[in-house]
Amino acid sequence: MSWDLVPGQHIDRAALHACYGGRIHPRISPSKKSPNVFLFITPDAEASSLDGWTGEHLHFGGEGGLDGTDQKLSQGNRSVVEHEQDDRALRVFLQPYEGPVQYLGQVRLDPKTPFVQVDAPFDLRRPQAVRKALVFRLLPLNGPPVGLPTAEPVARRTVLQRTAPCPAGGLTPGRVEPSPAREATSRLLQQYEHHARWERRGDLTGYRIKVAGTFTELGVDLYDLTRNELVVARATLARATVREAVGELHDLARYFDPEPTRVLLLPSQPDRDLSEFLHRQQVTVVWPTGQRQFDRTEPAR
Repeated sequence: MSWDLVPGQHIDRAALHACYGGRIHPRISPSKKSPNVFLFITPDAEASSLDGWTGEHLHFGGEGGLDGTDQKLSQGNRSVVEHEQDDRALRVFLQPYEGPVQYLGQVRLDPKTPFVQVDAPFDLRRPQAVRKALVFRLLPLNGPPVGLPTAEPVARRTVLQRTAPCPAGGLTPGRVEPSPAREATSRLLQQYEHHARWERRGDLTGYRIKVAGTFTELGVDLYDLTRNELVVARATLARATVREAVGELHDLARYFDPEPTRVLLLPSQPDRDLSEFLHRQQVTVVWPTGQRQFDRTEPAR
């Protein structure tokens, strides 16, 4: 069966499937009637939140996982990965909420990095509840697609980019609405920043870390360049929260050379047992003792 559509052409989706096969509802629709796999992008839809054009690749998010499970290389996702060995063409369409779809052209998987896995929320109202999502990296065969949102490219190497400390709008890792606890943490960080900058004469910055081979971007809220100290803050002494903060410190410290001193900023001095835990983790503990005054204890080296 010959392919008659040209890029930019509009067609009713029902007519498309009547002619070339495939299912009318999924965003990935492999056809048994013709050697094609159809990909549908709906701008601004939650299902298309990972789709877009980077200037080199067309990113297309996989299907499945809306129940909170990780997306797998099965069903529609598998048909994308195996399109060449199955001798099928990948064809991309822009699908508005109403009206006909628009054919954007034929694509193929990038043979070097056909897809990446990213952490993605499965419910935008709960951004901390994440699953592993697939993002296919597609190369257009008919020129750059028109009318798609801009997407961030996959990082070719790990890049540390300096930012302002304690960025406006709250703390950095994957955050949406500021909660009371996060607002309290942000205030604590800002107080410590003022102390470190003016009392300790520190050169302070923040960082965004783009991790090689992924879309992942990690945030560092406060970094003392003068003393090579990485600062993470929590507005509570709750043990589970402190443990999570220790993990964040160790994770972020790996990207700096030489590795920095790990500093945990807390609202008050922790008790002896929690202090022992932190010191065994080689974490320096800092807490406020008055207006713009802070005390600290450091682990034995």
